[in-house]
Amino acid sequence: MSMMPRVCVSIMGESVKKMEEKARLALALGADIIEFRLDSLRNLNSDAVKKLISEFSNRCILTLRPRWEGGFYDGDEEERLRMIFEASEVKPAYIDIELKTKDVERYVKKLKSSSKLIVSLHDCDGKLSESDLRKAAFKAMELGDYAKIITTAGNILDNVKVLSLYNDLPRERLIAFAMGELGIISRILSPIAGAPIVYTCLPGEQAAPGQLSIVEMKKLLKLVELC
Repeated sequence: MSMMPRVCVSIMGESVKKMEEKARLALALGADIIEFRLDSLRNLNSDAVKKLISEFSNRCILTLRPRWEGGFYDGDEEERLRMIFEASEVKPAYIDIELKTKDVERYVKKLKSSSKLIVSLHDCDGKLSESDLRKAAFKAMELGDYAKIITTAGNILDNVKVLSLYNDLPRERLIAFAMGELGIISRILSPIAGAPIVYTCLPGEQAAPGQLSIVEMKKLLKLVELC
């Protein structure tokens, strides 16, 4: 039996105050970790963001997802990285940084001193082959503490494509599943395969296509005695 995964709730919000409210609700529903999707904020104020993260630092993931990786941030890349580094000063438990970030090797060395790193790749159009995903996973794992490799399911077999990564890499350091309605099966099976973190949302507030709510996921994990 795999170890119990940590249940993460991805939080979206136009304001820091709204994010804080949602984070407290997620914790009340049994979340182990909160992912703050800073790219959903209307205004990125460094002081306000640092205050938010400091309140949940031991159980949060800092994510500032750019549009080119399927997120909402469409500003200057240098400014995005500056915000990540400033927010890292309050030592969130995890920082998510994209594998495709320019000069990513240089940035991860600096960020590792403050938090555990999730190095991520989001194949939003689902065109990467199993071999491509595997290469990305190995590279991400070399750079960070965890590799997060996400594709998009265009058919049922795409679940097999991404879940096969668990056969080749240390399962306790791999988060791999497919987005989209057809990818829901991989979201359910990834923690059974050994993923250390499972991503969910608040009821009715999907942060990604096919994402299950924390209530749904905890019920499913309970069925397989993982929660």
